[in-house]
Amino acid sequence: MTEHYIQLRLIFSHVHEEEEIEITMGVLATHLCCTMRNMNLIMNKFLDNGWVRWSPQRGRGKKSILVFCLPLHDVAGEWFERLLHHNKIEEAYVLAASLPFHIRENVMHRLQGQFGLRSDHGARGRVDTLRIPQETSFETLDPTQAVVWGDVGIVAEVYDRLVRYNAEYHVCEPGLAMAWESNAEGTEWTFYLHKGVLFHHGRVLEAEDVQFTFERILSSEHNPCKALFGSIQRVETFDDLTVRFVLNAPNFMFPDLMSSINASILPRDVEINPLHPIGTGPYRLVRNDPNILVLEVFSSYFQGRAFIDRVEIWQLPQAGRGESVIRQELFPDGKPHAVQHEVQGGVFMTFNMRKRGPHLDISFRRAIRELMHPQVMADALNRSSIQPTSSLVRKYDRGNQQDEEMYLFDAEKHLREEKMAQQKWTEVNENVGVSADVDTDTGVDEPSLVSASAWLKRSHYAGEMVNVWVEEGVNMEHDMVWFAKRCEQIGLHVNIVSGDVVKAIYHDELQAYDLIYTGEVFDDHVMRSLITMYTFQNTLFLSVMDDHWRHELERECGQIVAMQEPEDRMESLLQLEDRLIQEALLLPVYSFREEHSYHPSLRDYRVMGYGMPDLRRLWVKRSPNASEESSSYSAYIPLW
Repeated sequence: MTEHYIQLRLIFSHVHEEEEIEITMGVLATHLCCTMRNMNLIMNKFLDNGWVRWSPQRGRGKKSILVFCLPLHDVAGEWFERLLHHNKIEEAYVLAASLPFHIRENVMHRLQGQFGLRSDHGARGRVDTLRIPQETSFETLDPTQAVVWGDVGIVAEVYDRLVRYNAEYHVCEPGLAMAWESNAEGTEWTFYLHKGVLFHHGRVLEAEDVQFTFERILSSEHNPCKALFGSIQRVETFDDLTVRFVLNAPNFMFPDLMSSINASILPRDVEINPLHPIGTGPYRLVRNDPNILVLEVFSSYFQGRAFIDRVEIWQLPQAGRGESVIRQELFPDGKPHAVQHEVQGGVFMTFNMRKRGPHLDISFRRAIRELMHPQVMADALNRSSIQPTSSLVRKYDRGNQQDEEMYLFDAEKHLREEKMAQQKWTEVNENVGVSADVDTDTGVDEPSLVSASAWLKRSHYAGEMVNVWVEEGVNMEHDMVWFAKRCEQIGLHVNIVSGDVVKAIYHDELQAYDLIYTGEVFDDHVMRSLITMYTFQNTLFLSVMDDHWRHELERECGQIVAMQEPEDRMESLLQLEDRLIQEALLLPVYSFREEHSYHPSLRDYRVMGYGMPDLRRLWVKRSPNASEESSSYSAYIPLW
């Protein structure tokens, strides 16, 4: 009965409580898709509960009077809570999605406590379920296409790679391959597979599956991974457990590339379904629809069964900013444990080099670089979770002795860069006619604005509107409000539009925009992530580069992977980034950190590079006081 009342109130959402409506019983029955008899029964229930007043009128052509007494807000909230109480979270989601925005946001507060981990005892024994909310829909789980971190997080659990990267020790370890070797030139790499590895559909992994996986990539001109694995000339199998890659050029980083999500191994005997994949990973996908994606543990996993039995990822109905709603008062029974996750990568501005416009002029791009001055922005926004940066690579990791040496090296390099930057600042100001005093044309005296104004005057900008695309999100949209005010101060006209990163990447919705404000999140293998950013066609950065820069980046990365020493490769990648920054094609602004909060009973909680807890290691220590039937353990995982 409650559902019927909510349905009618949504149909007549423009009608206020205590406002009279002239209507017939027949029209109401049509709205509820029921018979006249059932409509009379429903109306009597409404009257008994005091939800409506009904004044029937007799006679042909006469309409009765209906008055709603109970506010939609009250009845929807009560019904939403009842559904949650009975663990009907999917029905609660459907209800929330149907409500007007202002009511939806309010009822979503009742979701507190629904996410995290729930441990239940039933006929099958103990079942541990991790529920995670998110606001970005899944577009593809094809590992050769996936680039959004929501998609990548699922791919990481469903599939395996030949090699796994150990972020703690910074080494490649066996994955599907138990060992590998190469010739001295780095042009042939042979991998030896584990025996008895099962795909989720029950067949044993064979070398031909590895061959199929990479031939699928190489045979398609349009596969975005093709440049990433472009050094592969052919793939050979010698028996069921041995596969050799013959390369057209030396590649001493080949095992690292084989640990990439994009190198996940697919079964050759099943047609690829990009939203219902089959892999060999610790979890198999059992459901994927617009409301929920469900992973269940794969008990036959070759590296041992994961502890968490089921992972549910729920699509939050749009309700303002659902993340803050979920986080509020999530831990009423005590202080949670927290993990500070320093996100590798960062936020940056880039330019659509595939579109004509003033941004093709380097002087214009340098004006934008001054407008997006990282330190000035950080000071203005005063946001504790961000750190202004001149690079997408965090350079000061002191995790071990090797990192300490790298830190000292980078600190010296940083000092050199600072001196060079100061010298270059003076030269640039002299070249473009900037003085240290107030720019009398603009009336601004902040140095970066003065420099931006001078660069803009030097460019071919003629007062036209410049379209800026910004990735959806409160913080980044606030960044662009600040940026727009800066543009106004120097006479630059911008039109800022926020957009869905999924649509931008997979549906090519950036064609109309000149400037792109987004971010790149690296996984734990930073060096490989940089190579991916510069060669994988689905990254936002590469998607807006013209053919010249795409070919140049692919060429540079080909030379870098041919270097034998990792230190040389990283130094060359940093030099390549410096070149992009000097060309004002890549403007790093800030790096940021996320905080995961979780119940102390969740053990071995470690955050992976893509922002998800490592489900292969996570386990639950139930409280001795927990009820025998069920127990809940809250967890706050930042939304993708």
